Amino acid sequence: MLPALLSAIAERFPGAREVGEWLEVTAEDAVYRARVALEPVGSVSVQVPATDGFELSLKWTDRGQSSTRAPSFDDSFLVETNDIALANAWLDPVVRDALIASRYVAGTSPLHDTALLLRDGSWEHELRGDEVSARRGQPETSPIRIADMLVACVAMASRPARWARWFQPLGKVLGAEAAARVELGGKPILRVRRGAAEVAVRMLRRLGPADTGRLRLVIAAHRHGSGGETLTLIADELPRAAWPPANDHRGGSLVIDARARGLLDAARPSTTIVRPHDVEITFDGAFADADRLGAAVELAAHWSGAPTAPYR
Repeated sequence: MLPALLSAIAERFPGAREVGEWLEVTAEDAVYRARVALEPVGSVSVQVPATDGFELSLKWTDRGQSSTRAPSFDDSFLVETNDIALANAWLDPVVRDALIASRYVAGTSPLHDTALLLRDGSWEHELRGDEVSARRGQPETSPIRIADMLVACVAMASRPARWARWFQPLGKVLGAEAAARVELGGKPILRVRRGAAEVAVRMLRRLGPADTGRLRLVIAAHRHGSGGETLTLIADELPRAAWPPANDHRGGSLVIDARARGLLDAARPSTTIVRPHDVEITFDGAFADADRLGAAVELAAHWSGAPTAPYR
């Protein structure tokens, strides 16, 4: 990497260093791996945790004429995505501010007494394949602009860490171990122990390879000593497109005892699926009602068949 480029990046990310073909930078107490290039085209990419097929692209939408309306993020960007709800969640204030800030470059005034900020609409941003990237269609001559784009990309890539902090108060209420970042379709956000039962709380989009994707919170536990009984419950208001795949009922239906019935009434989940070897209770969207989630955790532990201890 050119010394001038590394120097420009180190001004934004102190301690930035090259590790093989990667550049490592630290933001919000986490290390991010990135690639940057000035040519043949200007490009920046940063790795992100699992996104379960989520895609997002952003392009500047200059009107080419002045407008009386106040500038805003929505007016400036064309956003294309395969998951509108998740895109709205991902583009939090930190991301929006970083993208808007990356838009402007310093200019000069003919009078030499005014500092100008000029709009640069040549960069496009994308989140795809577990990678955040920024790219323009021609070489970039300024290392400072590469550093600007790296700041914007890291802001997008660090969204899962900020999202995980949103779940931490919920984890404390549930007595759970919380993850440092949210992985969609990946590692659990929360791990809850109830005696010998371990219950995992995950965020995911797809229930299977053919699923087009829908943001879900899933509470799951492994079943111990199962007799093969199964159960499928679907909330009346859940759209057909969000229904889970058909369950295998060859082992007979699971009997809903009084404790399970009470927990179901308290949790009111979108779906409840008991398979021969596991339990999955889902909520539509990024759900954070501690009482309902607590009931779902207790239900998953109850149906796991493992010895459990009451939660206080």
